[in-house]
Amino acid sequence: MEGCMEARAAITIKEIPCPNCGADMEEFIRDGALAADARCEACGYTIPAGTHA
Repeated sequence: MEGCMEARAAITIKEIPCPNCGADMEEFIRDGALAADARCEACGYTIPAGTHA
């Protein structure tokens, strides 16, 4: 059971294209949702934390 809890708490980093400008941006995903706001460095577009990934 402990291994399952550790897996759910693990954060995965995923690079995606910005929906606004197409530049690369990083998503930090935990348990199927964004663990923190994902912000595009090029244009400032933000995907809020908690959004389903």
